[in-house]
Amino acid sequence: MALLSRLDRLLRQVSYLGFLAASSLLLVVGLMGAADVISTNLLFKPIPGMVELSGALLAVIVFLGLAEAQARGSNIIIDVATQNMGPRMKRFSSIVSLTIAGVVMALIAWQTTRLAINSWNIREVALGAQAFPVAPFKSVAAFGAWLATAEFARQILRLIEGREGTAEPGDGRDA
Repeated sequence: MALLSRLDRLLRQVSYLGFLAASSLLLVVGLMGAADVISTNLLFKPIPGMVELSGALLAVIVFLGLAEAQARGSNIIIDVATQNMGPRMKRFSSIVSLTIAGVVMALIAWQTTRLAINSWNIREVALGAQAFPVAPFKSVAAFGAWLATAEFARQILRLIEGREGTAEPGDGRDA
């Protein structure tokens, strides 16, 4: 159990670092967008490659933030079917839904990884005013997808053990 506890803590820390990176990148994308708008409207000259780079960064932001959002329970929850269930049935339905979501996320991670590997192999570059390699962006997105997959697995294991799957209240990571 000590090993699982350490892995649990390590995953939460890496997930939180991914969240911090995604948050920082979101700020960068906002500043890039503002700079491009100002440049376009005041200097009548857009900054080349901003739209393409912003798009690549947005994919990275989404995938890096997924694991922490899942860990915090920040995703949208529709509880119409589960609100009147007893504790055992709620736990069972949570395990089933997390398993389905985890499998879907693993498939997304697998395909994202395949895309990243292919992108490295063909030296893929973004098409637009400014060419830049997209393989690093796809690789980080794939890492984020695998991190989210691991978070689903962590939550399933915690529920099977009889503990809550999401982050504990007061763990210092509440928004």
